Amino acid sequence: MRYVVSTVLAAGAACIAAIPVAAQEKVSLRFGTVGVGSSWYNYGAGMADLVKPKLPAGSSIDVLPRAGGIGNLRLIQSGEIELGITFSVSTAEACGGFGVFKQKMDKVRGVIGGLDTYYFGTFVTKQSGITSWDDIVAAKNKFHLLTTSPGGTGEQAVREVVGLLGSNKDEIAKKGGMIEATARSGTAETIRDGQAGGWAHVVTKGHPAATQIVTVNDMIMLPLPDKVITGMVAKGWIPATIPANLYKGQTEPIKTVKTASNIVAGAGVPDSAVYTFTKTIMENAARLPKIHAALGEFDPKEAANAGLNGNCPLHPGAAKYYKEAGLIK
Repeated sequence: MRYVVSTVLAAGAACIAAIPVAAQEKVSLRFGTVGVGSSWYNYGAGMADLVKPKLPAGSSIDVLPRAGGIGNLRLIQSGEIELGITFSVSTAEACGGFGVFKQKMDKVRGVIGGLDTYYFGTFVTKQSGITSWDDIVAAKNKFHLLTTSPGGTGEQAVREVVGLLGSNKDEIAKKGGMIEATARSGTAETIRDGQAGGWAHVVTKGHPAATQIVTVNDMIMLPLPDKVITGMVAKGWIPATIPANLYKGQTEPIKTVKTASNIVAGAGVPDSAVYTFTKTIMENAARLPKIHAALGEFDPKEAANAGLNGNCPLHPGAAKYYKEAGLIK
């Protein structure tokens, strides 16, 4: 019996020795999302709960309430976070070195694409008298529009829309209007108190801020003009129609553009950590809608799709899983 036990122990030791050292080392992952209470923050917290038990003992995933679709890509590039949630349209700009990015973000790697659907949404109060984006650009009734903080894809999209209509925030201000980029907390109350007349951002089904805004205020949604949609598509957005009744007070379909959330990682993040992250999320896809209803749109078969990952190179850890799953060659 002693011989058998010794043999088993020796075999076990040999197996442990055969495991790559990196796979045994604990990792500390900083996961960039956006503000507390946002859809993305909820995504990150829920995914971290799924993944952390699968990582080596002593590992951590710190879900950070920053820095939005554009900001997270910059934080990945600078090495300030290891994982981040962003949008495919922003990822394409980052990896391609165009749009808001003056050079290629060469340390950004794709992990999981097509998590959901995000629409560009414009909400205005009925009492504002605003019925179109042309009214906003013309500063009709000295209209004051809020959007998200700089670094967010929503704020960048607002600037693109205004630019495609031949204007900018300074020109609108000269006419007496205002487009203000601000933190989303308190937006619903700011509109309710008459300090602003509307809000524009990228929103998904069940989006917390959008839901609060339309609950507290009597709002309508504005469509994008056809020429703006054409211009946005040229920048990587996808033509879309927001289905009727996605939000309170929105009784008609709304023409706009859309993108999808995706997860990126830094090129230097250990392959084993990204492999574990990817494998865990993919194999728990059925549980994702419990984290947030919008994740019910996630199709695991499309997770490795190049376009949904912003045409960025896949991280080797993610690519390893997708090859094993038969999703890429």
